[in-house]
Amino acid sequence: MRRLRENAMLEAEINAAGDVLVEGQHVGSLQGFRFTPDPGAAGEAAKTLNAAALKALAGEFEARATRVFDAVDDAFALANDGVIRWLGEPLAKIAAGAGILSPTCRILADEQLTGAALDKVRQRLDLWLAQHVKKLLGPLEALEKGEGLEGTTRGVAFQIAEDLGVLDRTRVAKEIKAFSQEDRGALRKLGVRFGAYHIYLPLLLKPAPRALAALLWALHHGGLDTVKGLEEVPHLAASGRTSFAADPTIHRGFYRAAGFRVCGDRVVRVDILERLADLIRPAIAYRPGVTAGEAPAGAADGEGFVVTVAMTSDRKSTRLN
Repeated sequence: MRRLRENAMLEAEINAAGDVLVEGQHVGSLQGFRFTPDPGAAGEAAKTLNAAALKALAGEFEARATRVFDAVDDAFALANDGVIRWLGEPLAKIAAGAGILSPTCRILADEQLTGAALDKVRQRLDLWLAQHVKKLLGPLEALEKGEGLEGTTRGVAFQIAEDLGVLDRTRVAKEIKAFSQEDRGALRKLGVRFGAYHIYLPLLLKPAPRALAALLWALHHGGLDTVKGLEEVPHLAASGRTSFAADPTIHRGFYRAAGFRVCGDRVVRVDILERLADLIRPAIAYRPGVTAGEAPAGAADGEGFVVTVAMTSDRKSTRLN
């Protein structure tokens, strides 16, 4: 206390856990570039200690900015809440950009992070985020650009990209009906599959791409703070679930962005739904004595079908984990 009264140079330090100490006294904590004062501190002494802490933070912010700028890609992670973390500490939150595949970063920092240090952090995070989107959803960027595609085919490719790789087929039914085999082939070369209900990219149905797609959808449909399902739906997808109970309060478009389709009171992963459609379609189309060849598995009299083991198996889904 005597040193405080004498306004002496106080010794401040920041430990590995982010605790900020002045003369051994805890005055707050530092997470990323945000300092939170100790709520238990009060009075003139606390003001003096906090002032000393802020002086120490100025140098720490500069040093951290350099470490962030030099950090490898694996040091960063994007969580389902839209926060980008560096070694577990929050640095920024993603925000909507000019296009759905070009989100931006909103830096989470105190006013002390300014100038060159702030530029370093922003530059590194912008680069990482762009690379992260490309790594997980790169095929959509190719569809969005539409290089080598013409006319209607290019338009459908753009819509697939805008719908983050899972497009409701009814949206482009007229265009697809007019496609030539060459048109279909051009899109297939870009990873597109034509299903009964969706036009989609099977390789992008893995949990990581779908979790990112769900975030990007939310950014352009109300924002991360208002869209429901951001935590639970990607979590269920990552667990390997291919079907689960539908929440009527969650937007169908969000389910689709996450790779699922609402079917009554359940949601089903789109590739599983398309596989079921492929199995059921020949079964209900078969007519004894009329349809050539042997009866397909599940065929029954009339318009119905018999559920087979193949229809209830989800063995193929393990490839997405």
